[in-house]
Parts: sequence; C-alpha cells; structure tokens
Amino acid sequence: MDELFWSFQMSEAQAQYQVQDITQKLRTQDFNVRFGIQPMAGRLPDHMNVLLAEAKVPYDIVLEMDEINDDFTNTDVALMANDRR
Repeated sequence: MDELFWSFQMSEAQAQYQVQDITQKLRTQDFNVRFGIQPMAGRLPDHMNVLLAEAKVPYDIVLEMDEINDDFTNTDVALMANDRR
C-alpha cells in the first residue's frame, strides 16, 4: 500500500490528537499518510490546519485539496472524517 489520505470537514469533534496517534503509528510502518483539507473545513478557513498543527501533525503532510486531488488515482485507501449530521 503506497498512499493513505485523510480528508477532514471536522470542526466540533476535535479528534486531532487521536488522528495524530493513528498517523504516527501508520508512518512508523512506512505508510505514506497525507491530509487533504477542504478549503472551508472547520469553522473558519485554515481551522483544520490549526487543529492538526496543535496536535503536532507534520505540516508537510497537510495539503489543500487542489494539491492532492490528482493523487487519488494512485491511492489505495482514503478516509474521510465528517462531523456533520
């Protein structure tokens, strides 16, 4: 498996620490983990970026959707977390 992407539209759940824990575990097993952030994910622009930075998710794996969209054709697994009901 080469790629694993996370895509978030999550502002209320604040699960950034659990996400960082999963990310760290996968990266130690040589998974290529990257985050695709929707432009308006969270309450304000860049809100998800701030939450992930707070949890110490490496900034170089946090990308905007337009930076990562073309890579989905070569992706084995994609997860989307969404707190909208």
